[in-house]
Amino acid sequence: MRRLFLLAALLLPAVLLVAAAPSHKLTRAKAAPKGLGAKIVGTLDAKGYQISGPGGPVCSVWLVKDVPVRDKFKPGLSIKYPFTPGQLVGVLQVRTKSGYTDYRGQEMKPGLYTLRYGQQPEDGNHVGTSDLADFLLAIPAKVDSDPKPIFNFDALVQKSARASGSTHPAIFSMLPVEKPIKTAGLSHDEDHDFWILNLVTAAKAKKKSVKVGLRFITIGHTSE
Repeated sequence: MRRLFLLAALLLPAVLLVAAAPSHKLTRAKAAPKGLGAKIVGTLDAKGYQISGPGGPVCSVWLVKDVPVRDKFKPGLSIKYPFTPGQLVGVLQVRTKSGYTDYRGQEMKPGLYTLRYGQQPEDGNHVGTSDLADFLLAIPAKVDSDPKPIFNFDALVQKSARASGSTHPAIFSMLPVEKPIKTAGLSHDEDHDFWILNLVTAAKAKKKSVKVGLRFITIGHTSE
């Protein structure tokens, strides 16, 4: 009997390790795929990041190189990122054939989407959606080929709604960067089953080169 207890004690750590093994992993992606506007491609880093699940690739992300940021920006209670609303931040490729959704649970078809920075409006219609106002809005790449910012909020929302096939834009919730991100990584919020992409990108504040950390929920959606 004692031998059985000892054997169980030896096997338990291995069992725990198997149970805790992540179901998603992050790898580097090659050059941006075909289907993007030439001007968009010219703004992107040469390599991106691919998230794969148990069934294979789920999505890939490429960030803009030397993304412009606001000079002397100070984060507030609800706005944490130094971006300008409407500016291009990156590109998303949905790889899985079905089941991929934005943060609101709206299903997105496989294909290419630009990712532009936006801020949740304070109009009373979004109470409880997120503690932060920072979001990324996805727009089908076929209708967004110019990397210049889309300053008009209504135009930005209308273009993004084409990604979700509804009247609401396709959005991805951004999270605060609480400590410097040294290398790209994927983290899992087990309580909400969110898979969070943690990246750092080269940026420009006026003519000064800086690094900006970026975190957003790439897989998973709110229940509210």
